[in-house]
Amino acid sequence: MCSIVDSSAAIWILEDDEALCGLLCRLFQPLGWQTRVFHGPRAFEQELVAQTPSLLLLDEMLPERRGGDLLAGLRLQGHNFPVLMLSALRSAEDRIAGLEAGADDYLGKPFEFRELQLRIERLLASRSGGGSGQVPPPARDRFRIAGILFDVAQAQITTPDRQVVRLSRGDAALLQALCRRPGEVVGRQTLARISGSLVDVSQSRSIDVRLSRLRRLLNDLLPDEEDVIEAKRGQGYRIQIPVNVVKLSDTD
Repeated sequence: MCSIVDSSAAIWILEDDEALCGLLCRLFQPLGWQTRVFHGPRAFEQELVAQTPSLLLLDEMLPERRGGDLLAGLRLQGHNFPVLMLSALRSAEDRIAGLEAGADDYLGKPFEFRELQLRIERLLASRSGGGSGQVPPPARDRFRIAGILFDVAQAQITTPDRQVVRLSRGDAALLQALCRRPGEVVGRQTLARISGSLVDVSQSRSIDVRLSRLRRLLNDLLPDEEDVIEAKRGQGYRIQIPVNVVKLSDTD
């Protein structure tokens, strides 16, 4: 484990390649980022109990567990810090799998350090308010979507039998945007910005992957409904079943 001079940004690295970790620590030092290195999931998860990073660099091919599996678990637990996945797996399918697991960005190995630095800076800026992709702060909204209750502030869905399904902050922001305009098409670029994505939708289908995952979840939770979220080709997405705003007093 290594430390770097005090800064507001705490960059954690979960990577089993010790040489790469040492190189990144040295290169990050002039930038003033606090850096912590973990070579396995267990040490990382133990430290996560006490504190969280400003950003996590996550290797996909870890000992004991795949990085994507670990990340999916973190998102289900409600951890919403930005994650940049690093991997020697560079195919489109591998990148999509990383994004589906909850990664905010994905960079194939080997990579140029300058590109890594810029991607980290953009992710940090987006979460601190410096970028246009900032996810809005949690609202007090609650929505009734057919038989389920969506609580935006808690980033969770409650089913009629009281089962609780937790969402990532980005996915909760996407669903909130659609629920606020039921029946209306919300553009892909708008949804990308709302979710905190830094990817140009004309060059990537990452927002479509996220909406596809969210649509499958809602269809599973509402089997009596046909397709809760409709994709409008070349335009965006809309929620096509009735949605009602629920006041706090209605359920508390």
